[in-house]
Amino acid sequence: MSRSVLLLSLSLVVAAAIPLVAQTPPPRRLPRMAPRGDAMELAIRAATEQFANEKKLIERDTAVLRHLRGAGTALADAMQPANSLEKAYEEVSEAKRVGPDFTVMQGVIKVQQALEDARRSPGAADFDRLRGLLRTEALTPAVRVVVRNSLRLQEETVAWLKVEQLIGDYLRAVSDLSSDGLRATEEQ
Repeated sequence: MSRSVLLLSLSLVVAAAIPLVAQTPPPRRLPRMAPRGDAMELAIRAATEQFANEKKLIERDTAVLRHLRGAGTALADAMQPANSLEKAYEEVSEAKRVGPDFTVMQGVIKVQQALEDARRSPGAADFDRLRGLLRTEALTPAVRVVVRNSLRLQEETVAWLKVEQLIGDYLRAVSDLSSDGLRATEEQ
């Protein structure tokens, strides 16, 4: 009897399962594609905001270098020592006011103190020593900072050119796929 009950229950299970197996699943729909451009747009906006902040620092460092070069030009005229020292001091003070990089600021302070001392007796000022001090203590570190910034910007440019190429390739592939699909719907 247990064997017949087992056979009967097994046959009922098989009989109930046959219609379930015979049913076909509903047609599968492809999920709707979410626009990926939104994420890219956010990333580009974030990079643009970051660049705006970096741009201020780069412009500051470039302005400091220009003022220090102006001080060097002013110190080249030893024929009018009082005017040369005053102009150089103004340029160095302006470079200090802009707020340079820490290493540049240390040199600017040293040069400014030397120019203050030289302004007390312009006729006895050693212009060669002042130009050398300006060059070694302030100009060289300022040039290094500007070069470092420029090299970083070149690397950034190369990276964005690669991104631009990838975006172009992606857009071409999406456009081709879209065109192929639309052409296929028009064929008769």
